[in-house]
Amino acid sequence: MKKNLRIVSAAAAALLAVAPVAAGATSTVFADVTAGSNVDKGNSNVPEEKHITASVVVDNADGVRAGQTSSALVAHLESNSGTINSTGTTYKLYTAHDWNAYVTAPDGSKPTLNEVNTLEANTEYVVVANVFTINVKEKASQYFVNGVAQTSDNTGNLKVPQLASDPFSVGTTAREGVPEVLDANNNVVGSGAVGLGQGKYSVTSIADAIKAAYHLTTTGGHLNGASIRWNDNTLREDIKSALSNSANNIALDANGETFKKPLAPFTVTVHLVASNGNTATFPVTVYPDAINRDAALFPQMTVKINGQKVTYAGTNGNNVAGSIDGVYDNVALNSTIDTRTIAQAFTVTASLADSSVLYPSVDISKVNTKVAGRYPVTVSATNAAGNTTSVTFFITVGESGATYLTVQADIDAVPVYEITGNNVVTDTKTTVKNGDQLATFGTVTVNGKSYTRINSAKSTKFVETKYVDGSLKPAAAVAKKVMHNAYIYDKNHKRVGTSVLAAYSTVNVYGTTTKLADGSLVYKIGDNQYVMADNIDGTARVLSHNAYVYKTSKKRADRRVLKKGATVVTYGSPYTFKNGKAYYRIGGPKKQYVKVANFK
Repeated sequence: MKKNLRIVSAAAAALLAVAPVAAGATSTVFADVTAGSNVDKGNSNVPEEKHITASVVVDNADGVRAGQTSSALVAHLESNSGTINSTGTTYKLYTAHDWNAYVTAPDGSKPTLNEVNTLEANTEYVVVANVFTINVKEKASQYFVNGVAQTSDNTGNLKVPQLASDPFSVGTTAREGVPEVLDANNNVVGSGAVGLGQGKYSVTSIADAIKAAYHLTTTGGHLNGASIRWNDNTLREDIKSALSNSANNIALDANGETFKKPLAPFTVTVHLVASNGNTATFPVTVYPDAINRDAALFPQMTVKINGQKVTYAGTNGNNVAGSIDGVYDNVALNSTIDTRTIAQAFTVTASLADSSVLYPSVDISKVNTKVAGRYPVTVSATNAAGNTTSVTFFITVGESGATYLTVQADIDAVPVYEITGNNVVTDTKTTVKNGDQLATFGTVTVNGKSYTRINSAKSTKFVETKYVDGSLKPAAAVAKKVMHNAYIYDKNHKRVGTSVLAAYSTVNVYGTTTKLADGSLVYKIGDNQYVMADNIDGTARVLSHNAYVYKTSKKRADRRVLKKGATVVTYGSPYTFKNGKAYYRIGGPKKQYVKVANFK
C-alpha cells in the first residue's frame, strides 16, 4: 500500500536547519525517484507554480513483517514540481515516537535518535530522507515547499535537509500477494526509470520500455495463489494520464498514440493489481533520451565552464548553470546566432575507449531572437552505437538587468503587441510560447487591460500580463478533427479574419468546451479565437424516418439504410444541395449526408 507522506512539524523540522540525524549501526537502503501530482496551494498570494509538495513514500510496508530488518523496506522521494536530485541522500528508519520527540524539542535539547534495524509489531515507524535538492525554474527566488518558505540558490536548487514519511506499521505476518516490481537483477525496486530516444515518442514505446526493464511478482511468490502480470490497457491509460498531466503538458497527436519529444523527464505512476485484488503503485521516470546506463559507452563531451573543464556523458540532467567559455552569454535582439562558435567550444570523442572525434550538432530552435529572454540551447552528439550525449545551456537575448518572467498560457502561441499611446496593434509575425523566459520591464494598462513590456525599457513590444504573472495555468493542447468547414470567431461571436478551417483538418483545442457571450458552445483554439464545437463533436439527432446516406443530391454514398428511431451524429450547419433540399454531414472523409427532413 502506498502512503501519502508529509513533513513532520513543518514549523520546526524539515526545511529549517535541523541537526544531522545520528547514524545507526546499519544503513537502510531505499530507492528514489521524482514523481507526484498534488499541489499544496498554501499562500494564495504566491503563484501556484511556486508551491511544491515533496514526500517520502514507503512502497511495501504491507509486504514486510515484524522481525525483518529495515533493509526490507522500499521507499522513494516524490515532488509535484521540479526535479529531485537525491545523489548522496541517506534514508533512516526511526520509531514515529522518537522522531516526533526529536522534531518538537527545542534546538538546544534535541534527544538522541536511535536508528531502527529490526522491525517490531504494534509499533509505528517513519522513514527519514536526509539532504536532497529540488531543481526549479527560477534561481534566487522564493518558493514554498510543503508550505514552508525557501529560496532557491544561484543554480536553481532548493535544499531540503530532512523529510519524513507518514507513520506506518508492519504486521506479525507479511501480507502475501502484494504486487512487487523486480529489476533485471531480480531485486525488488520501489521506482524505475526508462529512456526513449529518437523516433520512440509514443505510448507504446513507453509501455514496451517499462515491460522490458521490469517484471512483476507478489510478496510470498505464488505460494498463496496470487499472480500478477502487466495489464496493457491499464499501463497505457497510466501513461496517457501522465502525458496529459498539467505539470507535463505533453499533447498526444490526433492518432492518440504519438507525441513530440518532451522538454524534460516526467513520471508515470503505474497502477498494479494482483489476482487477489491487492494493489500497489510503481512510479517510473521517463527520460526523453536513452538512459546512460553505462556512461563509458556514450560520447564524452568536454567543455569549459567558468574556467573549469567539465565532461558529460549521456543525457540525464546535463543542464549547465554557469557560463560556457568562448560562447556569448548575451546576444543582441534580432541578431543571428553562430552555431559553429557554439559547437567549437565543445570537444567530443566517441566514447571513453574510443578517442575518435565527433562534431556536435547545435539546436537553437527554441531561441527567439525577436524577443528578449533566456532560451535553452542544446548541444548533442551521437556515436556509431546510437548512444547520444547532450548538454543544455541558456542564452540571453537582449540587454541584461531585466526581470525574467516565464510564459504560462492556455494556448500555444501567445501574441506580441505593438503599443503606442492607447493604440494596440497585434504584431502578426511575432509570438511567444509556454516556458519562454521573457525579459520584462514593467506594465501598462490600455482600455482596462494590462500589458507587460518586453525587450527593453523603451520597447513598444508587449504581451498581455495574464500570460506572465502566473494567473493562468498552461493547458494541454488536444488535437481534434474538424468535421465541417468552420469559421473562427472571437468571444463576441464575431468572425476573426477570413480563413476557414477545412473539413477533416486537425486543430489543437485548449480545455473543454466553453460558451461565447451569446451562449454558443465553442472550443478555444487561440488567443480570443474559437471554433463552434458542433463542427468538431457534432450533435446527436434522432431519425423520424428511415434514411439513405447520400454523397450528392442524386447518388447514394453506400447501401446503408438508417432506421427510424436511430441516433445519428451530425456535424455543423446543413448544406443545401442543387435540388434545393437541406442535408446534414454525418461522417467522413468520404462524403456522407442525410436529409434534414428525416430527423425529428
